[in-house]
Amino acid sequence: MTWNILDGGVGREQLIAAVVQVVQADVLMLQEVYDNGFIQRLANDLSMQHFIAQGNSTRHMALLSRLPIRSAAAYHPYPPIQHVALEAEIEHPQLGSLWVFGVHLLPMLSLMREAWRMWEISAVLRRIGDRRRGPCLVAGDFNTVARDDSVRADPTPSLRRKVRWLQSKRAFRIAVGRMKAGGFHDCYRQLQPDIPGYTLPTPDPGVRLDYIFASTLLAAQLRSCTVVTDPPAVHRASDHYPVVAEFTPGKLGA
Repeated sequence: MTWNILDGGVGREQLIAAVVQVVQADVLMLQEVYDNGFIQRLANDLSMQHFIAQGNSTRHMALLSRLPIRSAAAYHPYPPIQHVALEAEIEHPQLGSLWVFGVHLLPMLSLMREAWRMWEISAVLRRIGDRRRGPCLVAGDFNTVARDDSVRADPTPSLRRKVRWLQSKRAFRIAVGRMKAGGFHDCYRQLQPDIPGYTLPTPDPGVRLDYIFASTLLAAQLRSCTVVTDPPAVHRASDHYPVVAEFTPGKLGA
């Protein structure tokens, strides 16, 4: 599961914990983490291992896992990484090594910022390297719109509306294509080609900015990918909805 918890989840910690308890994801990637103590308490309450990646801003990233974390690191060369990227090797009973990468790309839907996000994605893909040939996931807040996705302008935050108006109401849509060209599959769109899957803003979303991408090996075993809209706490826990994907790795042949 991937989730941007908005400004560290300050004042909404119990709501966030309630959502995570219900979803029961084996691997959880959180963006906009501020308070390490909150993540430690959340991990302890869920009996999960955790790692916090600190980088170039106050907006950190956290990984929580029910499976053993073999190794984890923060990756944040600037430029191009604006915040931080997280990489970790997780010990999976069927897969052996499962590599997970978390991202939180530069915000705002402008052409210059979309070009910067392309730069960030390219850096992350270079970091992934040949690991994409095996079980590998990339998840997070990409702050960009996929080429064929619809966008409802009305519910988007005011500053984003102004940027889109200056661009003649166009949202530039090239960064996600870089992930696909790099050998990764958009999990939500693979299974839900005709459902918008909006993730921002709660409670009336109109744009999809949060993604889980799977390597070809994992994408072949994708069982489901959904935007989390239950329990009711999720509508107040953040301005983003979480995205969760399920796989059947026991069926992998190699």
